[in-house]
Amino acid sequence: MYRKDVGENSRHRAVIPYMNPGIANIIKNVEEATEDRALAQSIYFGPTALTHIKRLLEMGGSIITDTVLVANDIDQSLLGANGAKVLCFIDDPQVVSLAEQRHVTRAEVAVDYGLAVPGIKLMVVGSAPAAINRMLQRRQREPMSDVCVLAAPTGFASVVQLKERLMDSDMAAIIVRGKKGGVPATTMLMNAILREIALENKA
Repeated sequence: MYRKDVGENSRHRAVIPYMNPGIANIIKNVEEATEDRALAQSIYFGPTALTHIKRLLEMGGSIITDTVLVANDIDQSLLGANGAKVLCFIDDPQVVSLAEQRHVTRAEVAVDYGLAVPGIKLMVVGSAPAAINRMLQRRQREPMSDVCVLAAPTGFASVVQLKERLMDSDMAAIIVRGKKGGVPATTMLMNAILREIALENKA
């Protein structure tokens, strides 16, 4: 699936990207919307990720975000008529209380709440790297065949490494690699994916 860079100072592997016309259109649309070619070129799609999201929309699954900003900016008119929904647990009073009791971040507890939602899920991480780490921890203990992760938080070494660990896992994933990302980029990518699926369904 990939080759490793051979240079002594290479820190990240060079990925041979999975690509199809739908993914190419999504990446092109993100580049046009953001006017950031480097961001668009950093987007990695796992081979099953787009199919997973199509199934989610067909089956009325859940898109679960790590921030209210992303949840509010997802274009819900693109979710279709099968009951797919957008959820965010970060401000849920029980999540806040449990995070305080356990001395962990709200993002970690919100992941646990999100993973407990029945049905097929897309976990969208645009702000909280701790959410990626929590999903990787959970994956070590249990199967996650009904979960896809869209990971696009911005940051430096530790965030970059978490994204690479997610890519190295067997989880279905879409990742904005490297230091690129953030809430606006996450929202644009999510809406570009939903628009592309909507267009394919109309064809």
